[in-house]
Amino acid sequence: MPYRTRWGGGGELAFTNNYSVSKNYAEHLSALLDYMQEENVLPHIKKYELVKGDATKTIHTYLDKNPQTIIALAYFDMQLYAPTKACLKAIRPYLTKGSVIAMDELNHFEFPGETIAYKEVFELDKYKIIRSKYLPDRSYVIIE
Repeated sequence: MPYRTRWGGGGELAFTNNYSVSKNYAEHLSALLDYMQEENVLPHIKKYELVKGDATKTIHTYLDKNPQTIIALAYFDMQLYAPTKACLKAIRPYLTKGSVIAMDELNHFEFPGETIAYKEVFELDKYKIIRSKYLPDRSYVIIE
């Protein structure tokens, strides 16, 4: 059943749990990131952490455990309103001048959730939205 918002739209692909990953995906992703780290500068220093679970819950646990966090880049590809808004609100205090928020479906008519959540957390007249010239439904905002 497609996820429908009170704002209409939603499309056939945007519904809760439609983007689940396979059972062993975390192990696969970890192995891939380990390989990339080995090929990178200072391979003995781990440069990533995978956090499994519902992002609307795990983000608070992560930020509580890591109060030193400053977010330089946050990439949103949630399509849905509620998780996007919850995570945007959670990261807002951790953004600094120059931080980038990138979104897959910002201002996309089939997936209004990301846009509505963004509008409710950030003021539209304060930040310039830059659209990708290669993928027009991808956009990013630089916090100034």
